[in-house]
Amino acid sequence: MSTWAVVVAAGSGSRFGAAKQFVDLAGRPVLEWSLESARRACGGTVLVLPPGHVLDATSTWDADVAVPGGASRSASVRAGLSAVPDDADIIAVHDSARPLARLELWRAVIDAVAGGADAAIPATPVTDTVKEVGPGGHLVTLDRSRLVAVQTPQAFRAEVLRRVHLAATDATDDAALVEAIGGRVVVVDGPPDNMKVTSATDLIVAAALMGARR
Repeated sequence: MSTWAVVVAAGSGSRFGAAKQFVDLAGRPVLEWSLESARRACGGTVLVLPPGHVLDATSTWDADVAVPGGASRSASVRAGLSAVPDDADIIAVHDSARPLARLELWRAVIDAVAGGADAAIPATPVTDTVKEVGPGGHLVTLDRSRLVAVQTPQAFRAEVLRRVHLAATDATDDAALVEAIGGRVVVVDGPPDNMKVTSATDLIVAAALMGARR
C-alpha cells in the first residue's frame, strides 16, 4: 500500500509567541523532528508551511513536496492533500508541534487503517477531572472514564480523507470529519510522552524527554 504523510507546520504560533515549528529543540527545529518520523514511516511526505516559508523549502527540509498552508488547520490539511499523489492508499496527518511521536505509533495507526478502518487515532485516558462550564458559570462534571485526549499522527484511507475535506469544513482534528459521516474510526494507545508543544515550558519538557530517550 502506498502511504503518504501530511505534516502540518503552517501555524503562526500565536499562543507560543513565535512560530514554534522553527524553534530549536535539542539542536534541531521542532518541525524537523516531526518530519523525520514521517519520512521513516511513510513512502512520501508533504510539508505544509506558512506561505512565506515555502520558497526552496524542499532543499531546506527533507520533504518530497512543500506547500503553503491556509487560514485554518483544516485549510492547511486540504492544501497538503492537494499535493498527495492520487494513487496514495493511506494518508497520515501529523502536527509538527508533536515532535516526540515514535515510529511505532506511526506504524500502529497506519496498520489499523490497512486492516480495514477508515481512520485510526492515538489517544490517552483523561486523568484530570473535567468540567463543562455552561451559561452563567453553571458547571457539569463529565465522566472522565469515557473521555480520551487525542493525538497525532492520525491515519486515514485516502479516499475517505479526501471526501470529508471536500465540504471545506473546519475541525480541530480530521477524525472528527470522518466521525461526522459515520466512518469507522478506531483508537490506538497513544504514549503519554507524545506531547504537543504549545508553550515555552512545553519546549523544556520535550527537550528533557528527548534527552531521556538517548
